[in-house]
Amino acid sequence: MDEILYRQYRDYIANRIEVNDAMMALLAGSRLAAHTLQLTAGSTATLSQLFPAVEHVDRFNLRSDSARQLLHDADRHIASVAIPYALATHEEFVTESLDFLKNEGRTLVDHGRQIRAWNMHEVLFDTCSYTGPADWLQTFHVLRETRNCIIHTGGAVDQSLNEAIAAMAPGARAGWQRLNLGANPEDIVRGGRLALTAENVFTAFAVTKRIGREVNSALAREMSSATWARLAVKDYATVTTKTRNSSGWRRSMLGYVRQYYAEASLTEAEVEKAARDMGVWTIARWA
Repeated sequence: MDEILYRQYRDYIANRIEVNDAMMALLAGSRLAAHTLQLTAGSTATLSQLFPAVEHVDRFNLRSDSARQLLHDADRHIASVAIPYALATHEEFVTESLDFLKNEGRTLVDHGRQIRAWNMHEVLFDTCSYTGPADWLQTFHVLRETRNCIIHTGGAVDQSLNEAIAAMAPGARAGWQRLNLGANPEDIVRGGRLALTAENVFTAFAVTKRIGREVNSALAREMSSATWARLAVKDYATVTTKTRNSSGWRRSMLGYVRQYYAEASLTEAEVEKAARDMGVWTIARWA
């Protein structure tokens, strides 16, 4: 799936990667720390006594065996942070995309309902007359309800999450199993509470990445080439150090379009028109 790499989308990708890397570092770090503490097995000293030079270790005033057990169980705690973090990053991007549509004169197909996380994708795809990825969206809603349980009920599972899991079609369930080492969606519930794993973190990032790409595809088909040309010129004009109206500016602009806006299939004439209409190319000669 090719993408138009306009500025807001590039920012979204960068933010998503940053969040993903941070959460993966925490997961890996907890494993590395637990492995290191195996070297202190049998010690009755606290971590602050064993590792006095480590910043903040005095706040974690446990014996190494107790600390090692906590680190082995850290996945569910990290997942409780990572899932809301991943979804918040994604929801900000979808909200910006809806604003993009409105600013370009589109009337959002919201069916008279306030736009929230539960319907934002459907509003965007309906507005663009684009068939959304049903299986991925069903999985997103399971993650969204999971996030709600993390934030609003302290990890206690509510009926909305159970209903979201029950509503998953076979394709969505199979996708969940692929991302979760064969585990079923129901496995995130145990004894009426969330039982989150590292795989659930990977699922949140995979699902938001895929749906983000579908949003990009929907916008690519909905917006005219004139819109993309204008965005490309504006994007380039904010970063270039080339002299305006110079041949170097023009060549660099066209290269920028090929690099980031290739999927928009813009012609040089469309780029020139956008540059002239926006007043960033003001001389008669172009080539």
